[in-house]
Order: sequence, then structure tokens, then C-alpha cells
Amino acid sequence: MDSSSVDIVLNKGGHNKSFEVKIYRIHTTKIMSFPNGSDAEGVLKRLEDYAKNDFEPHSRRMWGHIYYAGLKDVVELARKAYLMYMDKTMLDFTCFPSLLRMEREVVRMASSLLNGDEEVVGNFTYGGTESIMLALKAAREKFRKEEGGNVVPEIVLPATAHPAFWKSAEYLGMRCLRAKLDDELRADVETVKELVGDKTAMIVGSAPNYPFGVVDDIKALSDIAVDGKLWLHVDACLGGFHLPFFRELGEKIPDFDFSVEGVHSISADFHKYGLSPRGASVILYRNAKLREGQIFVMASWPGYPLVNTAVLSTRSAGTLAAAWAVMSYLGFDGYLKLAKKTLYAKKRLIDGLTELGLELLGSPEGAVLAFTSERHNLFKVSTLMAEKGWYVQSQPGSKKLGFPRSLHFSVIPGHAEVVDEFLEDMREVLPECECSYPEMSSFDVSKLKFGEDGLPEDSELISELIHSMPPEIVESVFKQFINELIFR
Repeated sequence: MDSSSVDIVLNKGGHNKSFEVKIYRIHTTKIMSFPNGSDAEGVLKRLEDYAKNDFEPHSRRMWGHIYYAGLKDVVELARKAYLMYMDKTMLDFTCFPSLLRMEREVVRMASSLLNGDEEVVGNFTYGGTESIMLALKAAREKFRKEEGGNVVPEIVLPATAHPAFWKSAEYLGMRCLRAKLDDELRADVETVKELVGDKTAMIVGSAPNYPFGVVDDIKALSDIAVDGKLWLHVDACLGGFHLPFFRELGEKIPDFDFSVEGVHSISADFHKYGLSPRGASVILYRNAKLREGQIFVMASWPGYPLVNTAVLSTRSAGTLAAAWAVMSYLGFDGYLKLAKKTLYAKKRLIDGLTELGLELLGSPEGAVLAFTSERHNLFKVSTLMAEKGWYVQSQPGSKKLGFPRSLHFSVIPGHAEVVDEFLEDMREVLPECECSYPEMSSFDVSKLKFGEDGLPEDSELISELIHSMPPEIVESVFKQFINELIFR
């Protein structure tokens, strides 16, 4: 076997229709020794060479992973603010009191947008996963204090909840219980009621969820939380900084924030529709008492008392300064104007792709959308659109769980200028994709090719394998694959 291929064998047969997976470990890249040093120009040239296969984040041609306002002045301001504070650490705010002031101000900005009152508190974090993990830790500590420490606390959450909840639960020794979805792809309230019990430490709703862009019925989840005196967390990492502006523009946005009685905590990402650089997020609590379990303090050692309000300890203040600068610069009116552009692009995309024969999944209130199709190989669509310079994310879905294959779109303000061009390219590509998917019930993949970056070249095949295999097999394969092949 050469250094650019791997054998993956999948056998599915018998009454239990089980999969057998074998992965043969290989080296895809040479081990780099510690460098002797180079001139600055040479280092920067190498960085340019490394990026030759990357998409351009500010091109407006990415429909996923990038949240770009389409305004150069916003990018330039964020970069200047980042550089001003890049070398200051948020580890000890007594050294840099400006950081404490900025953190308080971005928390108040987020709170006011999400109907928080003077009792709401929060902290700046470095991403939605960190915000979610902190909320889970705070809820866990509250549960342990009230119920004792011998029970594994449970989180009841919809099937569309972000994997960050499962990741955090794994870290924190908690257990996730998956609720079904209703016909509108929202958390099924009756299933949530059935799953709630004496071990429940938290109920979760999304505003909106990532796969389909729909907002869970937070009011109904709140009723369950209030009746059971349970913690309700709203994951508004996606929607926290655009749903309020969509509502202001006349869209029917259901209540999802602190205006709903049972909501205890909210996570919202500045680096998504807050349009600031990564990583920047916020975790908010209805009151300071709820935040107690989040905070870590250590004084039983010879050094200084260590105080952490987040998961990370030493971290650059650059992203905090950049987030503060972008929000201060744009203000409510600036975000409203950008939300109007996002809303235009969203509606144009829905109309255009529906006209081309794709089917919108659910009734998304948010700026993220998913489309499916019985006629088209959607994974091939992503490949052909990439050849035209567009990034379109494939969602493999899951045959076992009943989730369809789909194309996912995160609509941003910059798309307003290019959505018509995108639709024209889709019009050209779709006729080439009217074909069936390969049969995966009995499949042997030999010598799957890898590029020089170590990533597999046939993304369509990978996506179809993910769709066809049971999720637990996908997780096992990916863990081995990442561990043995990618990060070597």
C-alpha cells in the first residue's frame, strides 16, 4: 500500500444488517522536524503556499462556516482592535482593567438585545462550545447541590441540538437524552415531557437549530421547565444576533429569550451573526446565583489565587476587543441594515432554489436553511459548485435516524450581492446531478485517494457512506480515521 491511499472495507449482511469496518493505518505526510529558522518574507510566502487550496473567507462565495458582513471597513476595524489587544491576556483582569470593562459592556449589549434585565449576568467566551459547556457546568453544580452527587445528571434535548452538548456532557460526566422532532423539525414537546425525570439537570432548546434553521417552541419548553423547576437553556449561538433584527423587520419570530419565564441561560455567538472575528461568544444567566457553578477558583497552591470565569485560562484579549469594536461601530441601526440584506438573500435563495426543484426543509425562521431533493445527487452538486468557486455544505443526514441528505446554507449579508449569480450557476449544475446515489448495502472501497493535505479526494463517496452507515459506526470510523490519518 502506498502513502497516498487507504483501504476501508464495509460489509453489510445477515439479518442484523451489521457493518464491518476495517481501517488500515498509513502515513499520508512526512514528519516535519523542528525548523532552523527562516527570514520573515520566506515564512509569509510559505503561509501563502499553504493556503492555495483554501476558500477565500471574504469572497461572498461561501455558504457555510463564514459570517461576513460584506463590509471592508468592519473587517479593517476588527483587525486593528484585535492587534491593539492581542498581547493582553484575559487570565488576570487586575493587570488589564480595560478588559473587565469591555467584557461587562459586551455582556450588557447582548443582554439588552435578548430582553435581559438588570439582574442578567454573563461572560465572554471563545466560542459557542465553551459557552454551552459553562452553562452545563453551572446547571450540573446546581443539580448536585440540590439532589446530591451520586446521580448522573441528565440533559433532555432535541435531536437537532448542537453536538457541543454531547461533547460537554462527555467532559462533565453528564448524560444526554435525545427527544424526537415534530413534523416541523422542532423539538417534540410531548417527547421532552416523557424524558424529563428526577435526574434532569437541564432542558435544551435551539433558536434556531443548525441543521434546518427552525426555532424550537421555547415557550412550551419553558412551561415544562417551570412546572418541574428545571433549568432551561436556549442555544442562540446562531440566532442571538439576527433573530431580534429579523423581528424588527417584521418577520414572525417566536419568543425565545429572557422574555420567556423559564429561560435560565442563553448562549450566543458574536463571531456568527454578531459579525466579529473568531472566537467570540457569550454565556448569559438570568441572575448571578445561577452562574455560581460556572466559576472556578483555586487558592490551595503556592502561586496566586487562580480565578477562571471560562473554560480557557490564558487567552488573548484580541477577540474580545474586536467583538466590542464591531458592535460599538455598527450599533443597532447598522445590524438592522445588515439583517435586511441577509433577509433579502434568504428569501431570494428560497424562491430561486425552490424554482429549480429543490425542497426547503421545515419553515426556518433563522438565516440558515437546508434543501433536499429526490431527483438530484446533492453531494455531486456540492462538488460541481466547488469547481465554480462556491462552497456549499453537504449534510449527509442519516438513513438510520430518518434524516434526509441535504444542502446547508448559512446566509450572510454579503450574499445579497451574489445570490443571483449563485442561482445561475446552480441552474447550470443541477441537470448534471439528476442521478441516483450508489448502493451502499454491500460496498468495498479500495485505495481511497488522498490529496497532499491528507484529506480524502472523493467527498461524494464519503458523504454517502456517512448517510448509509449507522451513526455509531460513523463515529467509530471517524475517531480512528482522525486519530490515525489526519492529525499525524
